[in-house]
Amino acid sequence: MSDDNILALLRAREQEGLSYLLDKYAGLMKYIVKNTGIENDEDMSECISDILFTIWKRINKYNQAKASFKTWIVIITRGCAIDYLRKYSKHSNVISFDDINEIPVSDNSYLNGLENNLLYLLQELSPPDNHIFYKRFVLGESVTEIAKDIGITQENVYKRISRGKEKLKDLMKREGYRYA
Repeated sequence: MSDDNILALLRAREQEGLSYLLDKYAGLMKYIVKNTGIENDEDMSECISDILFTIWKRINKYNQAKASFKTWIVIITRGCAIDYLRKYSKHSNVISFDDINEIPVSDNSYLNGLENNLLYLLQELSPPDNHIFYKRFVLGESVTEIAKDIGITQENVYKRISRGKEKLKDLMKREGYRYA
C-alpha cells in the first residue's frame, strides 16, 4: 500500500492504517530502535507500541511539504526510541565513575548497553577531553599512551580525567541518569 493511502487511513482514524504502516515500516522501525540501544525483544516491542501511539496522536501534524512520510516516521521512531531509552535508564542505569577504570572492547554486553548514551555524552566534552575519555575508557589505552599521543604530560591527562568526570556527572544529571 502506498504512503498516501496509509496516511489517508490514519488521518481518517482507521486502525487498519496502523496495520499497513507496520507491514511497510516495521523492519525500518526495528532497525532504528535496535541501533538506539534497545536490544531486548520485550523492550523493543513496547517501544514500537509507543512509536505507533505517537504516530497515531501526531498524524494530523504531519506536513508533506516539510518531509516525506518515511522521513517523518524515521524522526518519530528515533525520538520515541531515545525517549524510551532515557525513561528506562532513569530507573535502571546507575553508572559509577569510580568503578569505570576501563571498558574492555571485548565486553560487548556492557558496551552495547552504554555505548550510545556514553558516547553521546562524551561528544559533549570539549577536545581534547572527549578524545582522552574515549581512548581511556572505551579503547582502554593507558595514561602513558594517551599523554604521548596527545603531547601532554601524564599529570595533565589525570587532571583532565578528574575534571571531565565532574563535567560528565553534570551532563548525566541533565540527561536524567543517576550515578553512584
